[in-house]
Amino acid sequence: MATDQAQEHAQEQRHSSSALDSGFEHTEASPLLQDHPRRPAHRTGLSVASIASIAKLPKAHRSNTIVNLLCLIIFIATSAGGFVAIPYTRLVEDVLCHQYYDVESMQPIDENLCKENTIQSKLAFIIAIGGAIDAIVGFLAAFPWGLVADRFGRKPVSALAIAGLVMGLLWTMAVVYFHNALQLEAVWLASAGSLLGGGNAVLIGVILSMISDATNEEERAIAFMRTHVCSLGGNLLSPALASAMMIKTGPWPPLWVAVALQVVSAVSFLFLPETLPHKRLHGNDEATEPANLKSRMSRYRESLSMLKSPSLVLLLLTALVTGPVAYSTLQFMVQFISKRYSLRLYETGYVQAAFGVAQVVQALIILPWWSRFLLKETTPATLRAPGEHHRDLSISRWSFAILTIGVMVLGLSPTLASFIFGLMLMALGSGFNSLARSVMSLYVDPEHRSRLFSLVGMVDVLGVVYAQPMLAGLFALGLKLGGGWIGLPYYGLAVLVATAGSLLLFVRLPGTGQGLSPAHEDENHQD
Repeated sequence: MATDQAQEHAQEQRHSSSALDSGFEHTEASPLLQDHPRRPAHRTGLSVASIASIAKLPKAHRSNTIVNLLCLIIFIATSAGGFVAIPYTRLVEDVLCHQYYDVESMQPIDENLCKENTIQSKLAFIIAIGGAIDAIVGFLAAFPWGLVADRFGRKPVSALAIAGLVMGLLWTMAVVYFHNALQLEAVWLASAGSLLGGGNAVLIGVILSMISDATNEEERAIAFMRTHVCSLGGNLLSPALASAMMIKTGPWPPLWVAVALQVVSAVSFLFLPETLPHKRLHGNDEATEPANLKSRMSRYRESLSMLKSPSLVLLLLTALVTGPVAYSTLQFMVQFISKRYSLRLYETGYVQAAFGVAQVVQALIILPWWSRFLLKETTPATLRAPGEHHRDLSISRWSFAILTIGVMVLGLSPTLASFIFGLMLMALGSGFNSLARSVMSLYVDPEHRSRLFSLVGMVDVLGVVYAQPMLAGLFALGLKLGGGWIGLPYYGLAVLVATAGSLLLFVRLPGTGQGLSPAHEDENHQD
């Protein structure tokens, strides 16, 4: 009987591993060097026997507890980021203002005097170069720390990643505070904090892996949606709260709030159970460890071999605009609208909050309605999509078109009201990213999708690296040219988005001459 039970348990374990490997899809937020996440040993497959055994233990409750804590951590961590951008921009602007007017006093200079083109150009470059260095360091640190997380556990790496971010923020604050003794460019050294734990890239990927470890196939999609909503909520509330604080307290207290929130999120990991499979955590698979590194390196070299379809290559190229679009609505937008519309920096947080609300409405209401509308039989034939895959490609094309118009409106807007209207259009097209990735997954077999999205993540990093210097350079040139040319960063971004969107016109779905797998072709014919 003991032998029969052991065989049944082993069979369930194999079923669990197979289901998870084929079902989980990495997103652009996943770690670039992550292996296929596996369910812990105690999470067996969904056979009748395993369901019966699970029913005797509070596994679902435990999974919900883990997901709830992770959602709370994500909300806190993203809120911390929102408390940094506006105060940091104001403090760096004030330091540059002191240098421009050759004022040695530590008292802040009136913000209206700091909108000189020379000051704003240098401000844009300091922030942009810092962001580019962050992306490069995070990219380089992601691989080794991904290995550490897989070998020694998710919890310690997550806590270290947040600790590194805290150290980087504290260093930035110290440089700004002691700017008379330190060169302002020393803030770029804050990126070294990502060497401890891997920074945001590893942190996000590890959290997604922990959710995958702790949930089954049915629970996982809902869990990922919950984390996405929590992330939106943190990004939505914190800029407005930071703006409200700055009115009363100035820029320093919001930064200390950000430090406190990051520390709280790091400590919160102590209340989570380790989700890494038990045998890997305790080193019982040491014999396979040397091969693990070699197999990972081989897998990423083989990733390029997936690019057999011209359509997949075109879709992959669209990921190059993800970084520029995101940055144009974050810290760069704070500086841009403050300069163009003579707003104080603390007032820009409310504009960011309005954009966040629009994104939530788009994700929860507009996009689901749009998706259902294109598949309804009552929809006019010229608009109706023949299947879900064609629907996703169609919405992605329209999203790029709407996004292009919205970005162009931002550059042309003579008033803040018209600028906000452009942001609403951008929010309407903000699904371009996830939709394009959904279409990408059709060109590879399920077991190769993690490789594909690892490759997508690498392309995303390239977009982040060039996005901030590009926008800063166009902004400086626009200030030099004067007049309506101040919108040059958004004009350039509109051309970039339009070019990426035009690539989708040449994409052909599998089953129409571009498929890589017969299974995919059959699937599309059935649609």
